[in-house]
Amino acid sequence: MKYKNNRIIYSPTDLSTHSSCRHLTQLNKLLARGEIAEPEVYVNRVVAMLKERGIEFERQHLQSIKDEGKRVLEVSFDDPQAEQLTIDAMKAGIDVIYQAKLKEDGTWSGWADFLKKVNKPSDLGDWSYEVWDTKLANETKAGTILQIGLYSERIAQIQGITPEHMWVVKPDGEECYRYDEHAAYIRLVKRNLEDAIANDEVTYPDPVSHCEICKWWKNCNAIRRKDDHLTFVAGMGKSQMKELNLNDIGTLEKLANLDFPVPFEPSKGVKETYNKLREQARVQFESRQNGYKPYFETLDIEDGKGLHKLPKPSTNDIYLDLEGDRLVEPDGLEYLIGYIHKGVYHSLWAENEHQEKENFEKFIDFAHTLKQEDPTLHIYHYAPYEVTAFKRLMGKYASRENEIDTFLRSNTFVDLYYVVRQSIRASVEKYSIKDMEIFFDYQRMMDLRMLSSHKSQLELLLQTGNIDQLTKENKDAVQLYNQDDCESLARLQLWLEGVRSQLIEQGEVIERPEDGNGQASENITAHQERIKPIMDALLDGVPMIRAERNNIEQARFLLANMLDWYRREKKSFWWEYFRLKELPGDELLDERKAISFLTYTGNREPEKRSVIDTYTFPSQECDLRSGQTLMDQEGNNLGTVHDIDIEAGMLQIKKGPSKIDLPHPNSVMSMENIASTTKEEAIIRLASWVMDHGFESKEVKYRAVRELLLNTPPSLLEPLIGMEDFQDRTYDFASKLNHSYLPVQGPPGAGKSYTGSHLIVRLVQEGKKIGVTALSHKVITNLLTKVWEVAQEQGIGIQMLQKTDPDPDAPSPWPVTNDEKTIQSMIGIVDVIAGTSFMWSKPPYEDSVDFLFIDEAGQLSLIDTLSVSHCCSNLVLLGDPQQLKQPQQGVHPDGTEVSALEHVLQGNKTISDEQGVFLAETWRMHSSINSFVSELFYENRLQSKAHLDQQQIIGSKYSGAGLFLEEVEHTGNTNSSSEEVDKVSEIVAHLTSEDVTFVNEKNETAIVTANEIKIITPYNAQVQAIKQRLPDIEVGTVDKFQGQEAPIIIYSVATSSLEEAPRGMDFLFSPNRFNVAVSRARTRFIMVANPAIFEAECKSPYQIRLANAFCRFKELSQ
Repeated sequence: MKYKNNRIIYSPTDLSTHSSCRHLTQLNKLLARGEIAEPEVYVNRVVAMLKERGIEFERQHLQSIKDEGKRVLEVSFDDPQAEQLTIDAMKAGIDVIYQAKLKEDGTWSGWADFLKKVNKPSDLGDWSYEVWDTKLANETKAGTILQIGLYSERIAQIQGITPEHMWVVKPDGEECYRYDEHAAYIRLVKRNLEDAIANDEVTYPDPVSHCEICKWWKNCNAIRRKDDHLTFVAGMGKSQMKELNLNDIGTLEKLANLDFPVPFEPSKGVKETYNKLREQARVQFESRQNGYKPYFETLDIEDGKGLHKLPKPSTNDIYLDLEGDRLVEPDGLEYLIGYIHKGVYHSLWAENEHQEKENFEKFIDFAHTLKQEDPTLHIYHYAPYEVTAFKRLMGKYASRENEIDTFLRSNTFVDLYYVVRQSIRASVEKYSIKDMEIFFDYQRMMDLRMLSSHKSQLELLLQTGNIDQLTKENKDAVQLYNQDDCESLARLQLWLEGVRSQLIEQGEVIERPEDGNGQASENITAHQERIKPIMDALLDGVPMIRAERNNIEQARFLLANMLDWYRREKKSFWWEYFRLKELPGDELLDERKAISFLTYTGNREPEKRSVIDTYTFPSQECDLRSGQTLMDQEGNNLGTVHDIDIEAGMLQIKKGPSKIDLPHPNSVMSMENIASTTKEEAIIRLASWVMDHGFESKEVKYRAVRELLLNTPPSLLEPLIGMEDFQDRTYDFASKLNHSYLPVQGPPGAGKSYTGSHLIVRLVQEGKKIGVTALSHKVITNLLTKVWEVAQEQGIGIQMLQKTDPDPDAPSPWPVTNDEKTIQSMIGIVDVIAGTSFMWSKPPYEDSVDFLFIDEAGQLSLIDTLSVSHCCSNLVLLGDPQQLKQPQQGVHPDGTEVSALEHVLQGNKTISDEQGVFLAETWRMHSSINSFVSELFYENRLQSKAHLDQQQIIGSKYSGAGLFLEEVEHTGNTNSSSEEVDKVSEIVAHLTSEDVTFVNEKNETAIVTANEIKIITPYNAQVQAIKQRLPDIEVGTVDKFQGQEAPIIIYSVATSSLEEAPRGMDFLFSPNRFNVAVSRARTRFIMVANPAIFEAECKSPYQIRLANAFCRFKELSQ
């Protein structure tokens, strides 16, 4: 920021800092006006060096442009007419403008590295301009997007047309970003910054993630210290602070002196959480009162927790610490694996992916060999990062899966963080290993105050590909820090052993944990021995780095790593269980595969030899479903979910005779272990054939799926005609398939099921035999119902047979059976056979149909698609990867974890006309809703049918149609907001007052009732809160409403901010989920949200794209 002519002029960099912290903007304002002094700033040698290198790289790019013979105007920084020169050059159509001066009078100014002319007409003529920026960093950061986005907005004003793209030139190539996918977020940050500059608002230095790198940190922290802020209580979250403030508890001291147990019932969560926080504050306050003397106390001993998880020490124990940087392309780099073994420190450094893979394998091989020699060995670490990183590397490189599995099965990894948290209460503000060192008297060799600069310099060099410039001083400092962490781990283990011994001397019984043998079953071992030669053959000569593979190599990589896909998926369920069983009850509240704080109601109902026990539980997010197997934290298999009502907080567990006398659980976890042998066998047959014949074989066998894996355009018997009607176009495409595949993408309301059912009937009329499959029986039944209706309407006799259980309450007009012998006897006789992938993957169905239709192919995984591909000549993939996806648990190699349609799209939002059919007309949404959906999720290709614009609301605050935003301020809410419940209730009362009417797509008018309204929210807790207030309105999460619609949709965001949102930005801002939510509305979509939701701190282009949809909604809403 600069202060000029009594006005603040900001730079593009200020946009980024404002999105990180509003208080920071106010400090920078005061600094620019000379009202406060600059804090002490460290001069970073690497930044200065990289600035010089950046200028050199910029000049090299400029020279390459000149070498192409382009006309270039170079604008001087010293020219007072620099902006006018830039505008004149744009009007003159100069090919490239270097150091273009751009500004908006009285607000901001900056210099764009390059403006390059493109062949897109504008007010300038037959051309327009796009912004190009040069960056040394391998990973493009959010600040770069904000900068080039601001420049793009300005050149749009000059040329009268928005640039389609923005570009970043890096040493390893160019990156292209669609302006529209980022623009709304950029505009919102810009507006917020300009409002903050114009108004001297009073802000408080609440701690944010930016604090770690902010030059004002000491100043802000001093203010919080003076105020005795609750954030200094270890384990304190924003939602807990809100609850405490509601009870007039605003300081650490007040909390420490509160009665115990706490004298209030929390409006959300459980009382135990606040009892723990009160006790934590007490210990910290007592230490403060005694001159900050370190103090700790042991927690009550619980079986299987805390010190019970401390293994007997071994001379071969390993103490492990990793250093990584998530901003190194393509997906982060674990650049240092440090460990101590037998008192000796070892370091494995990586500068690139090849070395990262080599180091990962080297360490795992070393530890695994040692584990075989000494089964008592354990690998100690602090917090989950190391194990998570190893799982990621295992999946990334498809390497050392068995060894990692062995370590996890045998409990070789020991997380001392959880041992500490479950056994110790200490006078620390956070339970980092650095904070705990005061208790075991570890003196670090590396000054932590100096470390941050060394570490940031090293990581900056990695990000920019300049690691060759790393000084010995920098490297030694980071390595010493890593060694400190490893030494500290070893010292912490000794200290915990001492605490354990003292407690035993005092009469406590503390057992050592039992280690598993780590061995996989004989069946798994035999499976791996069987697939190994196939994998080796497919991977022979295939580069392990994705960027180095061509299409055929990528297809071989994918198929090879599908061979063990189902085993990885099963294995991951156990890994997840082992993780969950270690968590305390209050942390399980945030886990969707678990329910904690169960209370037995005393209600036990007999059912034959079993019983059904009923439990209640407090509000929490969870994904448990009827029929799932449940386990408790002691490892007992309790039975199955008989019934669950998440909104009402009720769980019924069906327990067999051997489970009846088990203790009632406090927490349960779901364990799904679905048999997948037939699918596994199908993948092995496919891979074996490809191994013998190759992907490019001319034979027709497996051709459809081979082309799918290669991602080549579908093979056709003759050229397409190019029809306007989507039904005719789809039929033309499908009927000309030559042992290939056809993707049909159906956006919301575009008639995917209509298209699919008419296509099936038309192909049946031609004598084709059809198969139908999908992720669930329900989806299959829905499509068959449409097929049956079309056949009846057209007077066509059609024979269909479905594998499923008969439903006596809703019998279907076509035969259903669970007897596969009956189904197999009808192959080639009936017109349509339907069943899930478990059926179609079996050998008797090979070459059984001409066309296999996969419905909701955006949800069915790619591997399940491969497993059924042997049964047909041609595949038809019906679905939309822009809507809800199939959840997966496993850690899989990149590219093997996607759906079939995601694989086809390769990151694009819509299918091209060459690839397949995009159904480009919606029959549901008013154009004012569809325009938003189309722009954000379908590249502006989805159009609304003209008659839908008759739909409107009359006689209401919400009259008309389109998007509406109701902003409700609140703080500290995670997954439920009473403030939003009040607003939603108010909206419903207004709409159903009998004074409000709506006009449907047929121009018919009716009074709005509860039947015309559906309420969607991301979180089950908010569903429950709204249902209690509005029992007559249909309420649910997005998952419940896919495939449904209503004239009016109300969407309650519930959470106060992204920091408090369960499952974070990826879940709350999920484009797929938001697309489904908005596109349920025919006429009016009303969002209820806290304004802070739109002020996301984004750290990458990906996060900006996530936030952009919400920001664009705010721009377009009333």
